[in-house]
Amino acid sequence: MIGFDYQPSVPWVPTRDEVIRSLVSILNPKEGDVVYDVGCGDGRVAVALAEAFPHIRVKCIELRSDLAERARQAVRERDLTGRVEVIEADFFKTPLRDADIIYMYLLTSVNQKLRPKLEEELKPGAIVVTLDFPIPGWNPVTTFELQRSWQKTLYVYVKGVSDRSMEPSEREKLLQQAMERIRKMPGG
Repeated sequence: MIGFDYQPSVPWVPTRDEVIRSLVSILNPKEGDVVYDVGCGDGRVAVALAEAFPHIRVKCIELRSDLAERARQAVRERDLTGRVEVIEADFFKTPLRDADIIYMYLLTSVNQKLRPKLEEELKPGAIVVTLDFPIPGWNPVTTFELQRSWQKTLYVYVKGVSDRSMEPSEREKLLQQAMERIRKMPGG
């Protein structure tokens, strides 16, 4: 029997390069934004985001020590040590309060388990982008279908809008502000 403290695990499946390029093409982070890669694996997404957007800080969270070390190595090799922080920890236990944008390639069941944490900790207007697996109970504000990959869909959520935690008049304002951080994907 599974206890209440059970935390689901996620197999590491790297985000493909073409998906990372798509992610970079749709994000438009503002000066000083903090971007998280939750379950970052070897850090490939975090490194690509830091290289593409020198005006942001990136935090990647990875529980597996071997993958966290690979992420640290990638950060050192790209000379991004001051801009990318690799956090070797359980993302269920890592605060996300300072996140402006979060990227996650997890499973739907894990997204569902993580949803209360996102609802409690994220500030209104924070953007959550998930690859292939939606957040049950949240409505994406937009999706991007990827044409040349078996990893197919980027779901974009906005805290306060997607989870309907804000009043309708506030949701519209949050959505407008959040969509300034999202661009239409070229060819999309």
